[in-house]
Amino acid sequence: MSISNPYFAQVAEQWDDLRSGYFTEHMRDAAIAKAHLPPTAVVADIGTGTGFVAHALAAQATHVYGFDASAEMLEVARRNLAPFSNVELRQAPGDRLPLPDNTLDGAFANMYLHHAPDPAQAIREMARVLKVGGVLCLTDLDTHTHEWQREQMADLWLGFERAAIHHWLEAAGLQEVEIDCAEGTCCAKAPDGSEEPLSVFVAVGRKGQPGL
Repeated sequence: MSISNPYFAQVAEQWDDLRSGYFTEHMRDAAIAKAHLPPTAVVADIGTGTGFVAHALAAQATHVYGFDASAEMLEVARRNLAPFSNVELRQAPGDRLPLPDNTLDGAFANMYLHHAPDPAQAIREMARVLKVGGVLCLTDLDTHTHEWQREQMADLWLGFERAAIHHWLEAAGLQEVEIDCAEGTCCAKAPDGSEEPLSVFVAVGRKGQPGL
């Protein structure tokens, strides 16, 4: 999660348990596999939270940046990722990444976009730091009607239409855009204790040459 919000400070220590109902290791690994990373890849996990995606990336990439606006989340991530010497965690919002242009072979944002104030701008920022040929991989929620998630989980957006995601990726200069269902299921626990299913998409695009 990438928005500095009191909610994330409050749940940081419990986030790994909360997250497990929404996004599994299988779903994560299948999404990462779609990026076809080279073994020398330098990548970033945007809205890294407690380091769930960064943990898997660390075994596949030369260097992994993990960005999050929540200091509390990053504190947990540092513990979770302590075994990896190739992970660098920084406090930063996902729409203002402290990296030069054309730095990364891959950028990943798992369940970050629905917390972004301006999702299209966040995608442009992630595309900015990609090298030509670098891949952006997004995993997030399809549109839903669980209004309670705005208050219960600090969600700014109730998911996204896939057509909008496709448009934003292409507008950011990404090519070969593909959007599909993520593998596995996702359930949200409503305030009354009931479990409500959610659909998750995985979107991938590669940065093209400027002007092409």
